[in-house]
Amino acid sequence: MQYLKHRKFANVDMYRFGYSPIGKPWLSVYCYLIDNVLIDTAQSNCQEKVVETFKNKTIEKILLTHWHEDHSGNTAKLAQQHNNAQVFAHSFTKDKLHKGFDILPYEKFLFGKTHPFKGQVAGFQDIIETPNHKLIPIFTPGHADDHTVFLEKEQGWLFSGDLYVGVKIKIFRKGEQFWEQVESFKKVLAYDFDVLFCGHHPRLKDGKLMLAQKLQYFEDFGGKALCFHQKGLSVKDIMEAMRLRENSLLKLLLSNDVSIAYMIEAAINKS
Repeated sequence: MQYLKHRKFANVDMYRFGYSPIGKPWLSVYCYLIDNVLIDTAQSNCQEKVVETFKNKTIEKILLTHWHEDHSGNTAKLAQQHNNAQVFAHSFTKDKLHKGFDILPYEKFLFGKTHPFKGQVAGFQDIIETPNHKLIPIFTPGHADDHTVFLEKEQGWLFSGDLYVGVKIKIFRKGEQFWEQVESFKKVLAYDFDVLFCGHHPRLKDGKLMLAQKLQYFEDFGGKALCFHQKGLSVKDIMEAMRLRENSLLKLLLSNDVSIAYMIEAAINKS
């Protein structure tokens, strides 16, 4: 079943889409409509609900925070539905969308199939204007090579994609970069904002504080992992020393794509 929850904060429409064959959604994804600009397009297994939701909305621009299937899944359909709305994304995102990309079985189950988007994708402008707001793209790699967030300085809003998600992250997707994320946190924290319009867990107050806490958590986690690594401990031994336990069943269900060991490996790979 496809699920939708909608709420409004100031003049930002917050749409939460989720899918589950039985019961409540296991993982929900947010996209945000600010005036005539849509930020992210949700997962393709919610396409019917997404298309119906935005059918009578004015969307002239679509901004993608990154290429992952739960953020870009309905780009082609929505661009077509809204008279070829202009899509903006990082060049890496553009290549992924144009060529298409494979996803693992668990991703297909949670988010749906992916489809190439052959339409035009423009690079980000220095400032993306809506009728009432100005959004500043900020490149924040780490979670993904193309990850980009959007800052509305006057209101103190950050459309943060997967930059935040939560404070105490204890699993990494294969290929995530640890210290790049730390630098991205620092870059964004140099700006003033209070609201985090996160792709999964919005924080409508104290957003900067929450992101600062995540930075501190990462620096503490990474510092401990590096210290143990320098003493010659293996990844397995570092996990034991840091009292971290792998969820073997979860790792199996997620096609060996998500693991606490990947987070340790990324943390000790400081180059």
